[in-house]
Amino acid sequence: MKKNVMDMTRGPIMPQLVRFGTPVLLGMLFQRIYNFVDVFIVGRYLGDEALAAVSIAGSAMYLLMSLMMGLTTGVSIVIAQYYGAGNEKKVRETFASSIFVAAGSTALITVFGMLGARGLLGLLQTSDALLDMAHTYLLIIFGGCAGTMLYNWISAVMRSLGNSVVPLVFLIVSSVLNVVLDILLIAVIPLGVAGAALATVLAQAISGALCLAYAFRILPQLRLARTELRMDPYLAKQILIFGIPTGLQMSIISISDMALQAKINTYSTALIVAYGVATKVEFLGWQLAEAIGTAVGTFVGQNVGAGDYKRVRQGVRCAYGIHFICYGVFCPVVWLFARTIMSVFTQSPESIGYGVEYMRIFSFFFLIGGTMCIYHNVLRASGDVKMTLAMGMSEVITRIGFTFLFTEWMGYWGLWWVSPITWLCAVAVGAIRYYSGKWEEIARKQAIAR
Repeated sequence: MKKNVMDMTRGPIMPQLVRFGTPVLLGMLFQRIYNFVDVFIVGRYLGDEALAAVSIAGSAMYLLMSLMMGLTTGVSIVIAQYYGAGNEKKVRETFASSIFVAAGSTALITVFGMLGARGLLGLLQTSDALLDMAHTYLLIIFGGCAGTMLYNWISAVMRSLGNSVVPLVFLIVSSVLNVVLDILLIAVIPLGVAGAALATVLAQAISGALCLAYAFRILPQLRLARTELRMDPYLAKQILIFGIPTGLQMSIISISDMALQAKINTYSTALIVAYGVATKVEFLGWQLAEAIGTAVGTFVGQNVGAGDYKRVRQGVRCAYGIHFICYGVFCPVVWLFARTIMSVFTQSPESIGYGVEYMRIFSFFFLIGGTMCIYHNVLRASGDVKMTLAMGMSEVITRIGFTFLFTEWMGYWGLWWVSPITWLCAVAVGAIRYYSGKWEEIARKQAIAR
């Protein structure tokens, strides 16, 4: 059993973070590769309007999907803390309770997502030419979000126990299957943007089911007897205490992203396409930060559970080092090859020009902005979830404010500066909180309560 999990409360820190974070990063990269292929296939076979519609739908989709990600994060934090404390009974009980939390939240997200899809697109000022395609895409994605929850839930459980390899394997399966289904349902069977959405839903559902079956096989602590399959109100509450603020934080950030997308949608299709492609590269950059942050979150959760706060601070310093090494490579590559990257996805000289401008600006700021994920995960895993929510609020206020302020000053070019300056503001909030030591006080109080 021990070989399938990782106890991060002892041993060399840097190798543990690298060993845990590398599969997470590879999984995210495979997912991004799929996203790039998805963009390429949609653009190649369906044209720029369909590509713009999928890009707009992606912004709306993230609003509700972020609630799902927040809840699975809540599951992973609670399990990681009990695992670090050596309380396997509570690990099993939390896992059982999380099944009910995941099922209930999936039902709510499905209903509200499908009913609110057209309204969300309206808030994004989606043009009539793109509205029907974007709406079709969203309906299918929300209708099949049970598969998305299944994969993200079981992956969060396994990562909280220190196993990041199995989620990687099945994410690769999902990505490959996504590509195959994309080609089948767009190029071979001409279903349009509906084909792209169906490919995503089917691939995630299959991958989640396989991951769950394999997890039961290799992790005995996840095999529940029928009498154990019940929801503990206290543990469900703990999951929600951690998960809801995290989901809200992600959601309000997505609202600010939607405000930026809505402003961009008032410009030409060429600029919308450029932003859609460039943000795919931006998201690729965030995979580095999120992989490091996920490793740090599991590390902090386990060590907070063990009561070793000195080791937590050592882990954060190691995370800084990994972060600067990764972005010391990524940022110059994006700067140098921005035009080449854009040319792969669109042949429009206007779109290429817009995309190059944005990529060269955000790549300059990633070295600092990426540390935001470290602070998010340290504060969240130690129980300081209200501050992560405050960081999210700072992003909303600054991104929405800068969107209107900068475009008044600089026109469309001001749009490219909104996110980088927003990142810097959020990083400042997180750094002040971390170095104040308040997170440790909160973690100690919660340990006493448990």
